[in-house]
Amino acid sequence: MLNRLALNSAIKRSTTTAIPTHTSSLLLRSIGTSTPRSDAPPQTPENVTRIERVMALGEKLAKTNTKTVAPMRLRGKGVFSGGSPPSAPRRTDLPALPTTRRMEDSYVQMDLLFSKDDVLKEQYVGGHAKVRMGRLMEDFDSLAGTAAYRHVLPDSCTPADAASFGLYIVTAAVDRMDMLRPLTNSAGEVPDLRLSGHVSYATESSLEVFLRMSTIPTETEPAATILLGRFAMAARQTKGGKQKIAKLEVHGAEEEELWKMGKEMRENKKARSSLSLEKTPPNEKEAKLMHDLFIGRAEIYKRNTTTPSDVVWMSDTKINSALMMHPQERNVHNKVFGGYLMRLAYETAYSTACLFARTPVSFIALDELHFALPVELGSLLTLDSRVTYNPMVGDHKSFHVAVEAGTTNLQSGERKITNTFHFTFASDKALDRHVLPRSYKQAMMWLDARRRRELGISVRREYES
Repeated sequence: MLNRLALNSAIKRSTTTAIPTHTSSLLLRSIGTSTPRSDAPPQTPENVTRIERVMALGEKLAKTNTKTVAPMRLRGKGVFSGGSPPSAPRRTDLPALPTTRRMEDSYVQMDLLFSKDDVLKEQYVGGHAKVRMGRLMEDFDSLAGTAAYRHVLPDSCTPADAASFGLYIVTAAVDRMDMLRPLTNSAGEVPDLRLSGHVSYATESSLEVFLRMSTIPTETEPAATILLGRFAMAARQTKGGKQKIAKLEVHGAEEEELWKMGKEMRENKKARSSLSLEKTPPNEKEAKLMHDLFIGRAEIYKRNTTTPSDVVWMSDTKINSALMMHPQERNVHNKVFGGYLMRLAYETAYSTACLFARTPVSFIALDELHFALPVELGSLLTLDSRVTYNPMVGDHKSFHVAVEAGTTNLQSGERKITNTFHFTFASDKALDRHVLPRSYKQAMMWLDARRRRELGISVRREYES
């Protein structure tokens, strides 16, 4: 079951932590940068899982992380005055852009020391003593951006120098975020957390940042991996077009494993896109499933029929919210910061999930997400959330929630869909009802969520292979 795979996966603890950073207003946490390290890979037994090999690299980078700096969010600074972002003075003493990079060159990490900072804990721990995943997603977006800039820019430069090179980096997509174990420890408390990441795969103008959330190792306890994620970043020229970036050099078995994983997942993403239900009809198995659903349970679809207690119509799970987009949440390009949008979408989805499950829920995964259109300042952001799928047979705790984000221009009334978020949650107890579609469009959403569930299970198996 997805919830067992996600929350109870037996993943051996390792000693690594990797993390990226983003460019914006200062985030008052500790963050580490990397220093050169040995090329010699550790000796690894043949029978270890893929995830253990990946984590071995992260722990090696964390152990050699000796410096600390304050990470930045990719947010606009200063007082907003409208129009284009203010242009900072361009430096003329800059070195040339690097032509090659190692994974260690982009490594960054951020520690959340809840045990030592009650104010920090207050910001991240919400109702039911659960961590506010939306806040962590906001941090992950910032971290991914910083790691990407560390790969693209020379060592002596900061993201603020990107304009002097005539380039910038955007978050193109969130490929996945998967929870591999509960966020709380055996005592039900939130442990100190380490967010980390680095570039793991790159093409001529795009790169993938591999993210990890783990506990912080102590003298008696090694780090335990809690979450893994992958952000797709794109480098662009300020004058328009793609920006060529440094080639990623791969050294050692762990780096090769991670690079290979990134390449495989990128290719699989292209294949899934070509078979999307938005482009192609359901396959034979899915068509039969829909036939059995609408014909096999035809009695509940009749007009004026009382809905069974174990059925919830998809349309009845819908929650809507609307928020004005203010300049305080802008990025350096004077658009709304992507991490902030992720937080808003997650919190809307979480509310939808709790109402459906009638019990507290836990985050399991964020599926593939594309930032198709920017969200303009001053626009009205609408978030339409609904439960889209949960298994109908057997005892299950997991289910899917989709959130469609759109913006409305208050002057023209024009509405545009910017992206759709797909979350997986697990309830604290087995669900006693399931969601069903009523229309063909909802049936496609139901099938799409079912596919995403199967993909999530396969990703976890891939990590453990």
